Amino acid sequence: MNLDQSPYQQLLTGLSTRDDPRVAVSLPELLQPRVLDQLLLRIYGQALMAEHKPVLVSQWSKYYFMHWLPIMLVSQLAHGWDLPLLPRETGLVLDERGVPLAVRFFEEGEEGDAQASLEPWIASNLRPFIEALSAYGQVPAAMLWGNAGDYLELNVRRLQRQGLKTLAPAEALLSMRKLADGRPNPLYQPVLYLGDGRRQRRSCCLAWQVEGIGHCEHCPSPRGL
Repeated sequence: MNLDQSPYQQLLTGLSTRDDPRVAVSLPELLQPRVLDQLLLRIYGQALMAEHKPVLVSQWSKYYFMHWLPIMLVSQLAHGWDLPLLPRETGLVLDERGVPLAVRFFEEGEEGDAQASLEPWIASNLRPFIEALSAYGQVPAAMLWGNAGDYLELNVRRLQRQGLKTLAPAEALLSMRKLADGRPNPLYQPVLYLGDGRRQRRSCCLAWQVEGIGHCEHCPSPRGL
């Protein structure tokens, strides 16, 4: 399917199409420890890598979630098209330092059901991605799931404001405590809305610990504000 004609183009800026001349590196290759070492060193430098590696891994993961999740939401919920889920079917276009700029799918995908459960996203893509980064950076998996949930909820609300009516599968994923297999849902209520309407993450990404990275505007920690 060609998403170039989607009315939700604002959420698809992180999609690298097949005619994009830039090189895309597959997720399994990127998630090799030696490759991640090189990327994070170029982005953040040796000193920060030595002192704050878990935080840096958490920040790097956000680039994937901010690109991948809105593309997946628009493709399935707005167009009924299932993009490939497996890590080997997914690649990232990086800048010269190693910052992810866009997601590319190595296969076209197939027609699907716009109202199907989004749980396969967890089992086939998000869980292996998060488990690999958690093991590499010694980052609590819950922190990385918090990053994913933050971007999932954020983009669901964007689509809601743009008038998309077929958001039930995404809303269900954000509200169910357990998955169909009985395991706890790691994307359950990742964001809270305070009495004054402010949006607040449930878990902290620890960006506030590293000067120069900047803080998350929805940080739940008073130290991050």
